[in-house]
Amino acid sequence: MLRETSTRATFFTVGMMAEQFPDLIRRIAGEGHEIACHGYHHLIVYRLTPEEFRADTARAKNTLEDITGQAVVGYRAAEFSIRSSALWALEVLAELGFEYDSSIFPIRHRRYGIPGFERRPQHYQTQAGRGIVELPPSSLEFRGTRVPIAGGGYFRLLPQAALLSAVGRLNREGLPLVTYFHPYEFDDERLTVSRTLKPSGAQKRLRARLFDFHQNLRRTTMRSKVRALLRQFEFLTCREYIHAAGLVASRRLFSAHGS
Repeated sequence: MLRETSTRATFFTVGMMAEQFPDLIRRIAGEGHEIACHGYHHLIVYRLTPEEFRADTARAKNTLEDITGQAVVGYRAAEFSIRSSALWALEVLAELGFEYDSSIFPIRHRRYGIPGFERRPQHYQTQAGRGIVELPPSSLEFRGTRVPIAGGGYFRLLPQAALLSAVGRLNREGLPLVTYFHPYEFDDERLTVSRTLKPSGAQKRLRARLFDFHQNLRRTTMRSKVRALLRQFEFLTCREYIHAAGLVASRRLFSAHGS
C-alpha cells in the first residue's frame, strides 16, 4: 500500500526481531522508509531503572544502525510506556543521540498516557539542557475530553467516514496525524494467542481470550481505511515531518509529576 501511493513511513523496530530478520530490515530501509527504535526486548519503560532502560535502548539502536548502516534517531516505547513518572527516559534518549520520541499519549488511559500533555509536536529542553522533540500520538478534543484516534484499536473501531473526518479536523487545527499500526493488523489470519501459547490457569486463559477478542475486533477493516487515508492525505516519515515543521523552539520538559 505504501508503494502504491509512493508513501514513506517510519518503522519502529524491535531490536531482537531485527537480529532475526536483518534482510527484511534492510529491504524496508532500502525502499526509503525510516527505521526507528522500539527497544531491544519490547520492555515497559516505567518498570525499568534508568540504567536498564539505557542498556536496552542503546543495544537496540546499535543493532539497527549496524544492520541498516543508517543513523537511528527516533524512539517509541513499548505500549507508550513513558508516563509522568518515567519522563527521565527522555533525558536518556537525548543522551543517546535520539532526535525525537513518539511515546507520550496525551490522554488518560489505565495503562499509558499523560493527561494534559501538549497535543502538538514540540521541541523540549530536558533538565540537563539537551533537546528532544516529542511527537504525541494523535487525539482530538471534544467538550474538554480528549479522544484518541492514533491507530491500532482506535482505527479498527472508528467507521471510515468518521476517521477521515477526524484527520481533516486535525489538519485544520494545524496538527499532523501521528498514527501507528502493527504488522498483524494487515494479516488475513486471525490471532490465536489463547490456542498458540496454551496458558495455564483459568485467569491466564481468560486474559488470553480477551486479548484475542480485542486484537481481532474489526481488524478486517484496517486495509480499506489505511488505503483511504493514503489516497486522501499526504504522509511523511517522523523524521521528515520534524525537519519540515522546523521544530526548534524549546519548552522546558514537564516535571516528574507532570506539572
